[in-house]
Amino acid sequence: MRKVVIDSIISLDGYFTSLNNEIDWFSFNMEEITWSKEILRRADTMLYGSVTYQEFSQFWPNAKPISDGFDSEIIDQLNGYKKIVFSGRDIKTTWSPVEVVHGDPVEAIKEMKVQRGKDMVVVGSGTLVSSLVRNDLVDEYRIRMRPIILGSGRPLFHDEIRRHKLNLISSTAFENGVVALHYEPDHIQ
Repeated sequence: MRKVVIDSIISLDGYFTSLNNEIDWFSFNMEEITWSKEILRRADTMLYGSVTYQEFSQFWPNAKPISDGFDSEIIDQLNGYKKIVFSGRDIKTTWSPVEVVHGDPVEAIKEMKVQRGKDMVVVGSGTLVSSLVRNDLVDEYRIRMRPIILGSGRPLFHDEIRRHKLNLISSTAFENGVVALHYEPDHIQ
């Protein structure tokens, strides 16, 4: 069965972006690049909400490798992997290969999980992430916690109905102060 993996960056106070979707507080070192590569090497599909897809589609098709940023492997993966975008409205899809799903993401992802293929990775996409968490569809949480307190922003996880217990698989402190956390759901609740 294919896994759904959340690969996200959050602030110490749990936000994945500012209220205006700003991520100017992101910066990456080689340890984080290696972290991302390991996740993406096991995948063949990216899952996005419409806002994250639109933002990524403006950056990644023209991204160039730089010594202190993403290298060609990550750029090629993000540009080459199939992108599934969940949206309740029509959106401009210039970043291919892409498929837009207008229906219920929960039902669509349940079907995709039993199909042949590699892992499916969700980056950003807070509304989609919350829906997947609420419906127990996340198999791995790969979270990088940045040493910053934003004070306000958009929380990555939101469920007013119940709590979701996780098991820590590993944690790593990077030289830049980022703590990389790997969790899996605790299905014994």
